[in-house]
Amino acid sequence: MNANLPLIAAFINFIVICFADTLSPEMQMYWENHMVQPYFDNTTKRELTAIAGQTCQLHCRVKSLGDRAVSWIRKRDLHILTVGILTYTNDQRFQSLHTDGSDEWTLRITSPQARDSGVYECQVSTEPKISQAFRVNVVVSKANILGNSELFVKSGSDINLTCEALQSPQPPSFIYWYKGGRVINYSQRGGISVLTEQQTRTSRLVISRASPSDSGNYTCAPSNSDSASVVVHVIKGEHPAAMQHGINGANVAYSSTYVIISLNDSIFHGTTLTTLPVA
Repeated sequence: MNANLPLIAAFINFIVICFADTLSPEMQMYWENHMVQPYFDNTTKRELTAIAGQTCQLHCRVKSLGDRAVSWIRKRDLHILTVGILTYTNDQRFQSLHTDGSDEWTLRITSPQARDSGVYECQVSTEPKISQAFRVNVVVSKANILGNSELFVKSGSDINLTCEALQSPQPPSFIYWYKGGRVINYSQRGGISVLTEQQTRTSRLVISRASPSDSGNYTCAPSNSDSASVVVHVIKGEHPAAMQHGINGANVAYSSTYVIISLNDSIFHGTTLTTLPVA
């Protein structure tokens, strides 16, 4: 039946248009509000993966709405979240957005959490009521630095850290590296290279010829994921527990698209990795 609603509505609209000159404004309004049945635009995206903490929106399009009301309902507890543009929940993270003259009714969820995952219904106050279901999956995206959370590197070797942001629905627009809470300063210490491959959602930090002053807490912070950290100890001599051996003098090249962060913190795109000279 629902599949035929657009055709029925179009036919009735055609009749109204043909006889528009003979109908009073009141009769035209009656036809629009009582004879033409609303129907949903089924081309809208109805399954959404959202990142925890980042605003998401559900877009419901209703044709031939007339004087009916559109409500958003949370399916798991049948809680009415909004009616029209009014919010009917104490949780102010939920809000209905609508522009006059538009057929789109949007449910905006600010700072979604994992508990907000589930089905939401866009409901029209016809008799009987009609509704369209939307499924939301809220994921907690967290970066991951490969290896142990504590790393021991022999003095003179390379520090080689690889960060992944695989849980996010979309590739991050950037991935920053920090040491001790500050963005790594490339000008104070040469021999530092950063390679970010957006398609594989990874970033690699290489610090050549590490010295004890390079010890500290290193953090990887993607634009759309929680950060990850690792503690690096640069020591003189071997440490049997978790020693990472650098590859001195190695030149690394990648064919994937990536971003190089230069000395002046500008961002350049290219196809090979340039290793800065050691100071």
